[in-house]
Amino acid sequence: MATTYDAWQTTFFFNNIANDASGQDVTVDLDKSLPKSAALQAGATAAAAQLTAILTAGVDKAIKAAGSQLGADDWTVVWGPQVLCIDPVALSVRWEASPPTARFNAANALFVVYSPTLARYVVAIAATNFKSFYDWLKEDFAVATVVAWEGALQMWNGGTNDTQPSDQIPCISMATYTGITNLLGIVDTQITQQTLVTFLKGLTPPSGTTLTFTGHSLAGALSPTLAMACFDPTAGLLQGSSWTAGDAMIYATAGATPGNAPFAALVNGTAWAGSDQTGSQPWQIWNHDMYNNVDVVPHAWGSAMLDAIPGYYGTYYGPLTTDLITHLISHARAYAKKGEAVAGPYTPINNQALNPEGQSAAFDEFVSSYKVSEGGGEVIEYLTPAQAAAVSPPPTDKTQVSWTEQVLFQHTTAYGQLILQNPPQPVKSAS
Repeated sequence: MATTYDAWQTTFFFNNIANDASGQDVTVDLDKSLPKSAALQAGATAAAAQLTAILTAGVDKAIKAAGSQLGADDWTVVWGPQVLCIDPVALSVRWEASPPTARFNAANALFVVYSPTLARYVVAIAATNFKSFYDWLKEDFAVATVVAWEGALQMWNGGTNDTQPSDQIPCISMATYTGITNLLGIVDTQITQQTLVTFLKGLTPPSGTTLTFTGHSLAGALSPTLAMACFDPTAGLLQGSSWTAGDAMIYATAGATPGNAPFAALVNGTAWAGSDQTGSQPWQIWNHDMYNNVDVVPHAWGSAMLDAIPGYYGTYYGPLTTDLITHLISHARAYAKKGEAVAGPYTPINNQALNPEGQSAAFDEFVSSYKVSEGGGEVIEYLTPAQAAAVSPPPTDKTQVSWTEQVLFQHTTAYGQLILQNPPQPVKSAS
């Protein structure tokens, strides 16, 4: 029988399944009777509908399969799921073909679930879609430009931004601003026909009900920022509703830094719900960004944290890898420093390491490839030294994985093992 998840693990479960539409493209026909730009916009809407159906099926299946493992068996989707598509995949537009076509993938996605038994709403936001150039360029790496938080709120409240960014006031990166703007503009076509804010404003939750914002990677930056946009003390989007910051919680994982020091202070200083709730396990804490110590992404964009990355990977992989990663980090720092020249250093919100820190920890946390006996045959699994030592019969053919595979594993699969306590899974057959 599966172990029942605690509240933090349940939240991460929803965080994880928000990504079920990522990694895939859909091809749609374009209406050539329209101007090309309008045809592409209509194509993006049609593609979003297809990907929304995929995400909906995945979310429904996952919740049904988990059942009471989620602490209660009455979790239901109450808003969405909804996918947003924006730009077509590069070089995919076939305007002169018959019929003309284009390929699209998800830029953003989110949904809201509710459990009456647990009196919990969870807003789950999708991470970076690794196939989306838009995500990488517009929502992840656009940190050379910053936006004043007050100005962002002015825009999201339907006004104009008349506030200049500086290091004396809260500011966020253009990447984070773009992501939040996209999320706020998404309309749920599945259930409510409303934006997220309109939906939340319309709720009258019973006393003691909580509202949790969660997401991984890109969404590890967007989820605390969206929570802050809803509950900013001066211009929060949920002002006048039944919700207060004392009802809301954040459970971000692997998030890059969304803004400067005054913005981090704003988030950290808000009286969120759950701040007095902690457990004995490292993942059991609210209102923090949970991070794997050897994951690259949550080390962005602060200079000190970025500078630690070459040491972790170089200690394990050698000087050539150190040189290459140092070169990549120097480019990342150059982007970040342009934004920092205006708004001061990028400063993470409160964070929590899920595993031991320090460069020597890389040898304990990094995985290698092993052959493992399973079902009368052999499969390949990625195992840490401790996991390999626990396998019976002992695994064979230990092979070092590439540093790029290591980076991907530590940013994705490792979190399921660190938070949900998932066992290692076969990567492929050994035959």
